[in-house]
Order: sequence, then C-alpha cells, then structure tokens
Amino acid sequence: MTFGMILRTVFELALVIFTVWAVFHEDRFAAAEERLFARIRRKRLSVVRKNNLSQTAERPFIRRGI
Repeated sequence: MTFGMILRTVFELALVIFTVWAVFHEDRFAAAEERLFARIRRKRLSVVRKNNLSQTAERPFIRRGI
C-alpha cells in the first residue's frame, strides 16, 4: 500500500465514524452547526460594518442583512 492509499483509507474510516456519531448525537451536531453558521454570519456582518458603502458596492458577493 502506498502512503496515499493509507491516508485515504484513514480519512474514509474517520468519515464513516463521524457519520455514525452524528446519527446518534443529532442534537449536538445541529447545535455545533448553528454555532458555526452564527460565527460566519458575525464575521460577514463585521466586514460590512467596517466598510463604507462605496467599498461594499465594489464587492457584490457580500450581502447585507445576513
């Protein structure tokens, strides 16, 4: 076995174990998801607040109110 195959097998095994854990602990997984999404929203909002309108108009991928 090459190193790449070993690394891929370990990654696939970790993914299967995480999936089984997520099925049995769905509430904890959903709470972690919400925390992650809230952190991303806070960072996006802070970028919008720090910039003035002329800079946000140049960067259309930042949507206001999210």
